[in-house]
This record gives sequence, C-alpha cells and structure tokens, in this order.
Amino acid sequence: MKENEMRENEETKYLNKLYQTAEMGTIGIDSVIEKATKEDLREALQSQRNEYEQLCEKTVSILKKYGCEEKKLGTMAKKSSEMMSEMKTKIDNSDNQIAKMMMEGNNKGIIEVTKLKNEYQGEDEEIKNLMEEFLKVEQDNLEEMKKYL
Repeated sequence: MKENEMRENEETKYLNKLYQTAEMGTIGIDSVIEKATKEDLREALQSQRNEYEQLCEKTVSILKKYGCEEKKLGTMAKKSSEMMSEMKTKIDNSDNQIAKMMMEGNNKGIIEVTKLKNEYQGEDEEIKNLMEEFLKVEQDNLEEMKKYL
C-alpha cells in the first residue's frame, strides 16, 4: 500500500468516527425531543440537532474529497441508544431528566472527540478544524442544557 493510500485510510477512519459521534447526537435528541414539556427546551434540542446534522454534512463533504462515503452507525448501536433513552425516560421523563441525559451524551462526545483529536497524526487542517468545531458544539450544548436542570 502506498503512503498516500495509508494516509487516506487514516483520515477516513477519523472522519467516520466523527460522523458516527454526530449521528449518535441526532439519535439521542430524536429519542427525547417529543417528551420535553418546555417549548424552549424543545427549541434548544432542535437547534442542537441541526448542529449535529451540519457536522455530519461537513464530515461527508471531507470524506468525498477522499473518495469515500460515510459509514453510518449500525442498527444495533442505534437501537441500543434508543432503548436506553426509552428506559431512562420511563423512570423519569421530566425536562430535568432529558437535560441530564443530553449532558451525559455531550460528555461522551467531548471525550470521544478529544480522544480522536489526541490520536490524530494527520496533516489535514480541515479535519483538525472539524474536530475543534465539534468540541465547541459539544461544550456549548453541555452548557446550554445546564439551565434545564
């Protein structure tokens, strides 16, 4: 395998992990948004969902430059996330609980993207910038949810 092919595989590996992290954010929001009772919480969740969709679109755009398509989350990962949300909201479906769940998801996203950022050895500035943007979105979303606790 040529050096350039190895680099592309490395780049696409990180891009796909970013894509799946953003995809998990949309799934998490979809599983609770209808349960939120406060209109402003629903609007905040919809806004955050839009941000995750934009991150997915940006990731797909960069993947296309490498001649690749995104690797979506598997059915089991999606169903597992949906079932976990369902179980947690069956016990407590308050806006407080929804905000807490979203914050837990934001923390997981921050951890995952920080790990990816620290591991990434590539030179693609667009990927590095995307990772920074992703971290900012997760941190901002985490802060926004605090007011609903």
